[in-house]
Amino acid sequence: MFSFGKKKVEQEDRKKALTSTLGIDLGTLNTVVAKPSGDKFDLYKIPSVVAVKKDDPSYVLAVGEEAKSMLGRTPEDIIAVRPLRKGVIESVAQAEALLVFAMEMGSEEDTTSIDRIVIGIPGDASEVERNAVEEIGRKAGASYVLVISEGLSAAIGAGLPIAEAAGTMVIDIGAGSSDLVVISLGGITDIETIRWGGDDVDDNIVDQVKQKYEVEIGIHEAEKAKIKVGMVHSNADLEIETTSLIGKCMKTNKPKEIEVDSTMVANAAEPIVVKIVEALAAVLERLSPELISGVYNKTIVVGGTSQLKGLKERIFEEVGIPVEISNDPMTVVAKGAAIVAAEPRALEPEVRLKAMK
Repeated sequence: MFSFGKKKVEQEDRKKALTSTLGIDLGTLNTVVAKPSGDKFDLYKIPSVVAVKKDDPSYVLAVGEEAKSMLGRTPEDIIAVRPLRKGVIESVAQAEALLVFAMEMGSEEDTTSIDRIVIGIPGDASEVERNAVEEIGRKAGASYVLVISEGLSAAIGAGLPIAEAAGTMVIDIGAGSSDLVVISLGGITDIETIRWGGDDVDDNIVDQVKQKYEVEIGIHEAEKAKIKVGMVHSNADLEIETTSLIGKCMKTNKPKEIEVDSTMVANAAEPIVVKIVEALAAVLERLSPELISGVYNKTIVVGGTSQLKGLKERIFEEVGIPVEISNDPMTVVAKGAAIVAAEPRALEPEVRLKAMK
């Protein structure tokens, strides 16, 4: 663990007073913390960015919103980085700093020591990756750490009837990766993960602006365009909207204002949408007839990119599955993790089967 702005200290001195249970969605773009509070949740969203000294990565200068504001703007002796890429931890030390910060955010008004945290990660994470996340959680001060699939966690957080035998499906489109998970009797029966997500849409917007206008924009501007006017190509009758962005003219090196419309965002999103549709088709090909009706009647899409207009229409056009877009797509993974943290036996087979009765 890190003491922010100070050198590493002994682990016993590092532990903070933390809440007894937390659910954490450790994401490529944002880390979301859910703390059970009665029948609701206290929620905290933290940009997954850490700023450190260039010559001493253990020296943490800022985490979260403050560090995000430094991306692309730091002096030579400071670097601001994302500890996760495509849902995979690239820097254990910096991911630990991020998790410590998230846990402290989720327990700032609580004086009890931490008991349990549950962390959602991509469904295809390797054993090495899962062990790394568990180890980070323990180093951060948790006495019990459980790592579960983001898709399963999202289903629990969204209140889907996962204990039923009929089958349900979650399409979780994250920033760095996307999970397609089929659930029956409280467990995962099939999963398909692609290492594509919202970050790729942002990168494609940057490239398209550069090609069309010869203007370079920052990733924050691209993300803003995706949120404000984003859509995907479909047969739905959708209004084309526009938004203004500021970038750097490649010819003059001066600031230049340009307009980005919904069609440009749809073009940028198309390769990712195609990957998701292909993954969905692969899951449906493997799906048993006994589960197909459940999936047809209960499939939900979560994650920030799920909010692109026309997405549910496009999915239905391609594979014939009607889907619902979650009302809280950014927080359901953390909420589901918090539910499991509060009841650690919830995923055990005998408990799942009992829930059916």
